Amino acid sequence: MNKTLIALATSMALVSVTQADSKFYGKMNVATAYESESEVFAVESNASRLGVKGSEDLSSSKIIYQAEYEIDVDGDGDVLKQRNTYIGLAYKGMGTVKMGIMDTPLKTSQGKFDLFNDVIDIKKVLGGENRRPNTVNYTTEKMGNLKSSVSVILPEDGSSEGISANVTYKMGNIYASVAVDNNVTGETTQRATAIYNLGDIKVGALINNFNSSATNGDELGFAVNASMKMGMNTLKAQYESGEQKEAGASSLSLGADHKLAKATKAYFVFSQFAADDATKEKTILAVGLEHKF
Repeated sequence: MNKTLIALATSMALVSVTQADSKFYGKMNVATAYESESEVFAVESNASRLGVKGSEDLSSSKIIYQAEYEIDVDGDGDVLKQRNTYIGLAYKGMGTVKMGIMDTPLKTSQGKFDLFNDVIDIKKVLGGENRRPNTVNYTTEKMGNLKSSVSVILPEDGSSEGISANVTYKMGNIYASVAVDNNVTGETTQRATAIYNLGDIKVGALINNFNSSATNGDELGFAVNASMKMGMNTLKAQYESGEQKEAGASSLSLGADHKLAKATKAYFVFSQFAADDATKEKTILAVGLEHKF
């Protein structure tokens, strides 16, 4: 089917749904970027998206739903790309069951760790950043300072692709989590994340142990970062290292955000990727705008 027709049909469906008790939302994230690898300037759409989500009481439970699609603002790729899309039931005091395509609990366990998410993603260096179809997920309600989530991926050929689970802890200025993927896309990953807020300063650390047929054994990777708010500006730095995606891979990213309004910011990013294979090394400079609605 023509991609433009698909986009039009989906947009009309979203509009019709939002006329009920639903929320239409989205994010535009577009930058002008220079990559040393290609030696050209280009306009890049960084995971810009549109979606609709909502819920409705069913007396003893509540139905919840979401349909989210990545949109290509710069016009170079697919018109629509499916993101987290699901339907489920939420039971007060018992938790939530959802079915659809979703980020794995290991992926979500990082919380808000990745300071350059969507622009320079940690998935370029570290494994485990999966969003899988045919997923059944159960997430508990908050139990004190703890919360847990588990997903089972069930491919339509009747096999089980794997299980992903996490436990998160949040109290005051501290966020911590542990998570595991077992045979998700043929990979097994263990992850631990910690984030600490010290007023205007935030620091974080993430340890990722990864095993796949490509690595032929456990590969340990890590990431550390820090950010500092200065009025309407936020300075950021993040470093990742590991041989989970590329031998000798490491990434250093520096950036600054400037708040233009509550839902709008301008940003600058400098990122340098290194690897044992020198042909894959590259430097990225990006200046962009992000607006949420």
